Amino acid sequence: MDKKRKEVVLDQETLSLLEFKAKKEGRNLKNYMEHILKENAYAFEPLEEYKIMMDKMIKNHNEEKINYTPWSAIKKDLLK
Repeated sequence: MDKKRKEVVLDQETLSLLEFKAKKEGRNLKNYMEHILKENAYAFEPLEEYKIMMDKMIKNHNEEKINYTPWSAIKKDLLK
């Protein structure tokens, strides 16, 4: 992975808190900051619209309002 250097300017209180948390996890400050930034970057929180859509799909599924195509029919179509 190609890494790039970025400068971050933080106040002393924030740095002290980050250093404390880093030591608590057995990491150095640089490694800890990289870890939490990467963790945050890859964190996924679905949009509210997506949650609403999925709730509706689950409700319709539970109420048997959705017509599914059997795998055998899809497979038959694919193998024509």
